[in-house]
Amino acid sequence: MEPITAAFGLACIAASGGAGFWLRKVDERLNGVNDTAVVLQQAQAAHFTHLNKEVGTLQGQVQQLTDLVTALRATNPEMHGAILAHEIITAFEEDVESDHTMTMHALSALETLVSNISTEATIGDEALLSATSASLLGRLLSAFDSRSLSAQTLGLNPVAAHRLGHASLLLARFDWAEASFGLAYQSSPGNANILEALEHIALLKGDDEVRRHWLEARMTVHPDQPDLLRSHAHLLAKLGDAEAERDVLRLEALGVDTAADRSLLSGLRARAGSRSEALEAIEKALAEDPNQSADWLSYAQLLNEEGEDGKAHQAVERCLELDRQSGEAWGLLAQLLAPHNNRVKEALKAATHAVALDAGGTDLVFLKSNLQHATGSATAAQETLEKALLKDPANAELRARMAGQSLLEGDLESAQKLLDETPFGIDHALLHVVEGRLHLALGDLARDGTGKTDAVLLADALSSFEGALKLNRELGVAWLGLARTKRMLRDIGGASEDMDRAMRLLPDQDPSACAEAALLAIDKNDLSTASKHVDAASVHGDATTVSYVRGNIALGRGLLDKAIEHYSATLELNPNHIRARLNRCSALMASNQAKKSLDDAQILVDLAPSMMLARYLRAEALMGLCEWAQAREDLEHVLESAPHHHQALTQLAACFMSLERPERAENPLNEAIRLQPNHAPAWHQRGILYLEIGRNDNALNDFEAAIRCDESHFDSRLKIAAIHHQAERFDQAELAWHAVLGLEPEHSVARKRLAECETHLLKA
Repeated sequence: MEPITAAFGLACIAASGGAGFWLRKVDERLNGVNDTAVVLQQAQAAHFTHLNKEVGTLQGQVQQLTDLVTALRATNPEMHGAILAHEIITAFEEDVESDHTMTMHALSALETLVSNISTEATIGDEALLSATSASLLGRLLSAFDSRSLSAQTLGLNPVAAHRLGHASLLLARFDWAEASFGLAYQSSPGNANILEALEHIALLKGDDEVRRHWLEARMTVHPDQPDLLRSHAHLLAKLGDAEAERDVLRLEALGVDTAADRSLLSGLRARAGSRSEALEAIEKALAEDPNQSADWLSYAQLLNEEGEDGKAHQAVERCLELDRQSGEAWGLLAQLLAPHNNRVKEALKAATHAVALDAGGTDLVFLKSNLQHATGSATAAQETLEKALLKDPANAELRARMAGQSLLEGDLESAQKLLDETPFGIDHALLHVVEGRLHLALGDLARDGTGKTDAVLLADALSSFEGALKLNRELGVAWLGLARTKRMLRDIGGASEDMDRAMRLLPDQDPSACAEAALLAIDKNDLSTASKHVDAASVHGDATTVSYVRGNIALGRGLLDKAIEHYSATLELNPNHIRARLNRCSALMASNQAKKSLDDAQILVDLAPSMMLARYLRAEALMGLCEWAQAREDLEHVLESAPHHHQALTQLAACFMSLERPERAENPLNEAIRLQPNHAPAWHQRGILYLEIGRNDNALNDFEAAIRCDESHFDSRLKIAAIHHQAERFDQAELAWHAVLGLEPEHSVARKRLAECETHLLKA
């Protein structure tokens, strides 16, 4: 056998043996897997059998729990309502679309939640709902709001509505409470519990008129219940209804009136003007119970109003013996003591107590400040006001009065600062009034005397006073400010109407109103009426203002010396009185007292460097003293800020003429005439210029134009007559000289020239 064949045979035998061995091992493995599968199958069968038993047991337990919950919901409506409410809230929060079925479930949940509340429950009883029910009810009502469901649209029955009203009131959901009780009221309009609840809701909402309606409805059910009568009386007293007295008298008739009731009756009668009856009622109350400090305070206030200061003092002292913390009593004591110079320190002590106790408001703060001034503590007086404002920066009345006081003292910067620092959002009519007065004061310091610029400055004041009247149409001081502003704008008709309204609103013989009425009468040239008004103002008014107005009246009557005397008296009291110094300056100039006029003008320039009128008056005074160059400088300064000032242009031309610079005089005069064609002095001055340069015909035309502007312009008539006379036009000269004598019958030159004209005409 060949070796190869032998090797191949051995290989085949080996392969066959390996394959057989592998097949045997595979068979053994398969048998092992089968055995394992059988074991696993048996184990699973046993497990599933056990699991089925457990599931059956759990299903039984779940059924038992379900049956238990069903039983609990059936026997416990509150739990049923809570679960149902939770389901409805969940559905609403998941934005499930509402339908009739859901609405009915929601109604059922609501009724179930409040089913344990009694319809005779005490108003405001906090034990009506458990914490869980209250929380769920609140969420449910919010869900209803989100779906625009209301007590009406839900279809609540009257009993459920009544119960829901109590629950909503407990949750402070006044909208639902009012609507629910309203539904219940429609079914039972005489139900005392519903009426009490509706009145209580109106009380909590602060609606006095609605509360009055429901309170009176309650009184129809229980007309003689003392508590209702007292509540009604106090409410009517608060509303200012005189019917409150009837309730107190009914209590008295029932024999259940108390000292407090008689005290209320006293206050009602005092408010109605029946002080004697009020005093009688309060004395009766004090006789029964003398230990009521509030009654002693009311008694003191009534006595004070009756002018019984001594008895009022005793009563308020008795009040303070009973209650040392009565701020109103300390305030009244301060008012009673303040007029007595020998008791200023006691008054200050009382005012300090009152302010510390936050009593008396702004009036007491200012009384304390004034008393500190009276004791020589000016710094402390100012600190009192500043501390009060710092404590209450939103107190618009205090801020306005402080700013007004600064204005009276001439401290315009402080007044402006107080107004500027007003907190955002705070608005008050008095703030607008002070702002208007500040604009008027600033306008006084920036006048140029032309009227045109003044109108621009006064426009802001007008707007401020109108702003005050938008907030309070019955504010007399605002109408007074409006009248003054319109008078200064030369709107005499409008000023008169506003002045009449102010006089009706302000107290009789108000000094400020009387003084302004006098100034308005002066502008109307009604000097006798002006005198009557200023006499009334002098009784309680400021002596400075009275002297100033009397100076204006004297000036209107042409009594220059008397006017200067009054203005001097004003300036002695207040050296910074701008208008008095302006008027005295002009009166002195008219009296040919240029030097004194210059002194006043210089003071005005120092007080108000931006007031062009002061510089203009100084220029006129300098011209009166022949100080032409200095006068020209002032006039040019005026014209830099007010190029429309036709009077300054005219006077500047006169300066150029006196400085022998006629060539520079014509342009200012032409501009003055262009700006104001009816300004006679400009025509007259240009006529003099033309005479100076030999243009007599042009001069004559200008003098005639001056007369057309002002028929009483004496110098122009004199020049016309002289020109005709010099030109030997004696017939025209004769007429012109007659016109001169018509203005001044004793003029010697005119008489002489007229005789010459008559002689020449006879010879002709």
